[in-house]
Amino acid sequence: MVQMSKELFEKIYTDVDCHYLLHPWGKGCITSLPVLFKDSLIGSVKFYSMVYLIQILMRGKKMRKKEQWLKMGNYYIRSILFGQFVAGTASIIGCIVRKLNGNKFKFNTFLFVPFTLNGLFIYLEPPSRRGLVINLFVNLYIEYWLRRLERAAYIKITKIRTTALFMLGSALLFYLMRLEGDKKERTQLFWLFTPDKVRRKTDDSNNVCPHQGSCHKYIFKGTATYFALGLAFTVARLILPRIRSPMTAIASLRTRHLKLAMFFGSYIGIYRAVICYLCRKRGCDSAIYALPAGCLAGLSFIFSPSLGIAIGAMTGAMKLYSTILYEKKLLPARLPLPELLYCICQGTLFSARVFYPEECPSYIFNLLAKVSNNRSEWIYSNYKLLLDKALEQS
Repeated sequence: MVQMSKELFEKIYTDVDCHYLLHPWGKGCITSLPVLFKDSLIGSVKFYSMVYLIQILMRGKKMRKKEQWLKMGNYYIRSILFGQFVAGTASIIGCIVRKLNGNKFKFNTFLFVPFTLNGLFIYLEPPSRRGLVINLFVNLYIEYWLRRLERAAYIKITKIRTTALFMLGSALLFYLMRLEGDKKERTQLFWLFTPDKVRRKTDDSNNVCPHQGSCHKYIFKGTATYFALGLAFTVARLILPRIRSPMTAIASLRTRHLKLAMFFGSYIGIYRAVICYLCRKRGCDSAIYALPAGCLAGLSFIFSPSLGIAIGAMTGAMKLYSTILYEKKLLPARLPLPELLYCICQGTLFSARVFYPEECPSYIFNLLAKVSNNRSEWIYSNYKLLLDKALEQS
């Protein structure tokens, strides 16, 4: 696809009517809003139903308490409102911005400004979930720019480099997570595994490792549990799109479908094995053991490499380190830096969905389409149609 530029955009789209690019389902800027809000509500309910179902399954036994269900219900409603307002207000903000620009579309304001401004609806999410959403979008933002740099031939993303990034990120992330082990309120992270806190010498136990029972059982249990979790994700990913024929989907399972399970299982198994070895060797436990353990565990990444996961490990470590900086008052607590960062990330990524679809992370495609109930695809279709016509005439 042709790379969009400021000159090309303003040559094709400057004088296009706003209803064609922002609300093609209705000519009026105001009268088209109810339709978009209704579809955004439907889309948000569908999208966040799956998100919260996965979270409930991952929480397992914690969901036995009534309070957990009430809290999850409250979070679910707030997430729906967040999705609805982001998707539902983009077109009207875009129309207002166009009006301020003299009824003309501008490259830098067409989508970036509307989606950056309504990124402030992130405050509808509860603080505990807000951090997870911000962290996800920072990951996607970094991935997007790495893809753009690779396309421009400034860097080359290889399996070896991605694995090295994941090894470094895992080492720092596990180390900082273990440092936080004694806190009452730990930093919210959506990660594969939360390591056991450091066993202090004052603990009334002869075991120097951070677990109860034998090391072999501890390592095997972690490996088997996460292997099964990875396999469950793979099976769900195969079956859900083919829900009418689940047996056919199961029959289509092949050895290659075990890659994610092997990654999950070996990742936890290696980490636990190295921790236990160092604890036995040194005769005590320490948070610093997580550095070599996390680094070696990162080798399991070769089974199922993903740039997004590699970036996620590093940004997770950065988030934990920023918490330390906030606690030491080296970062101003009154300035909402994470929320402002989210707004920039959202504006950039949602505009990249239209302008640079080849570099935009696939998650953004899915998110926009699902939450807007496919209204975003209608807008992109009109945008692409005008672009194709202009290129044919040139």
